[in-house]
Amino acid sequence: MSKPNSPLLVLLLAVMLQAVSAMSQSSIDSATEHKQLRDEFKKAEQAAAKMEAENDAGTRDLDKLTRERQSLEADVIHYKGQVAYAQGQLEIAQKNNSADTQKWNHELISAKSKLENTEAQLQEVNGKIRGAIVTLQQSMGGSPQSNVIVPGDNLDVMVAEDPTLSRVYEVRSGGSVFIPQVGKVQVAGKDLAGAEAAIKEALGQNYIKDAHVAVERNDRAAGNSRILYLVGQFSRSGPWPIPAGFTPTVVTTILRSGGVTKTADLTRVRLLRLVGGQGVVEEVNVQAILDGVSLPSDLPLNAGDIIVIPAFANVVYVTGSVKKPGTMPILPDDELTAYTAVLRSGGFVRFANRAKIFVLRDRGNGEKQRIDVNIKRVNKGTSNDVILEPKDIIVVPERFFSF
Repeated sequence: MSKPNSPLLVLLLAVMLQAVSAMSQSSIDSATEHKQLRDEFKKAEQAAAKMEAENDAGTRDLDKLTRERQSLEADVIHYKGQVAYAQGQLEIAQKNNSADTQKWNHELISAKSKLENTEAQLQEVNGKIRGAIVTLQQSMGGSPQSNVIVPGDNLDVMVAEDPTLSRVYEVRSGGSVFIPQVGKVQVAGKDLAGAEAAIKEALGQNYIKDAHVAVERNDRAAGNSRILYLVGQFSRSGPWPIPAGFTPTVVTTILRSGGVTKTADLTRVRLLRLVGGQGVVEEVNVQAILDGVSLPSDLPLNAGDIIVIPAFANVVYVTGSVKKPGTMPILPDDELTAYTAVLRSGGFVRFANRAKIFVLRDRGNGEKQRIDVNIKRVNKGTSNDVILEPKDIIVVPERFFSF
């Protein structure tokens, strides 16, 4: 004969079922929230990538226009020389009543025509350069049509119930802002209304119920009087507010803004600016300045200036069983080898197959050459290391067995 269920046992079972149900619902809610945050940050990454691609396209256009301007400026000098020479020869021919008077008059008219046409083309290119710089400034400042918040944005947050929380917050690389009394609040990928709702919800959890929150963009307009624009291989590119009391130069701005990526080419840093309504492009060898070779060449900056740091054209790629896979520049006068590239990538991880490393080299027309590198033999001096060429891919495979 079975015993009747104990009321206490029934109660315990009910509590356990309720707890399991609550845990399951909590897991579902947590997963849903995680997916939402991931989707929002992905949206922010896409917006940032789109902005960066537009900036890259803008700098490429500026490069092309700058080369065109340099060519036209050389042509202007050439045609001015032709005009001066033809003018002198014409005056001599007229003075001597020479039969060459008509010839040099024709040459003078032709040279003046070429000069006028070239100067008109130069003026048009100068206008395009100015427009390209303005467009790049506006792109860096953010498009009014794009309300998506991205890392690097500055948000002006106002909380009516606590004025001490009302200030400008920077969106960190992870996509959040840090608010006192609350902590991190994820805002990347949201629009301004979404950011307001997220901050209000975070405040309501343990600080202010039903807070009145307003969020606006700060320092996004291209005409802001205290903004520089950082493009390219900066660790943190985008609009950069000039700190109070700081007089920026190209070098000090690079150092103070957070530095550069490992593929940054500091020998070809460009400064883009508007001077007297005209677009100006200057190049600075920052690496030489840092090395103490060219101290006087650093340039002071004005608000609205754009600093562009290009990537090294000569890079290699390290993949596979290394601690820090990725791209690596071939520096000037640096004979980079496969083993050195592995060491600079943090060295081997556990179970890396040091005897089966190989280099893939592009030979053109889609053809790849495989060059085997046995690091064990290289260390013993019985085999040569491989000197790398630009765009080489160093592959470090994993051993199938650990014994």
